[in-house]
Amino acid sequence: MVCSMGFPVNEEVLVRLLEKAVNIEEANINIVLRLFIAEDDMEGRKILYELLRDSEYHKALVLECLRTLKGSKYPEPMKFKEYEFEDMFYAEKSAILKSVITVLMDFYTRLLEDIRQAEAHGTLENTITKNICVCLDKLVKEKERHLKLVEDIWRL
Repeated sequence: MVCSMGFPVNEEVLVRLLEKAVNIEEANINIVLRLFIAEDDMEGRKILYELLRDSEYHKALVLECLRTLKGSKYPEPMKFKEYEFEDMFYAEKSAILKSVITVLMDFYTRLLEDIRQAEAHGTLENTITKNICVCLDKLVKEKERHLKLVEDIWRL
């Protein structure tokens, strides 16, 4: 599926997209926390704790990016699907967690592409986006690492 580029991102749209990223990170944090609580294996909990801690850090990074932009505020929380992990098989838990992490990685990748294209079109200044791009690059790499960690939790 090929998606044609619509309007280049401006600062207002960038603010709103970063607010969405905060909400998706928050949903990820809630899923990982529920998995942590439901996990019986100590080593599995150790990895889930690492994912939880990292995700809190990732949310803080996105919030820091937001604070550098005009018109930003802490986003209103969104409602996401809740899961009951206690009765799920490991494969189901892994699939859900991988899906959420992949969504975040894809979101950050697309946002990074949008920002770079907006810089090229002149709708965003490099001075505004330089630190945001560094942050998003780091977050994409972190999500790739998290996908590998998920495989280690349940050794699938």
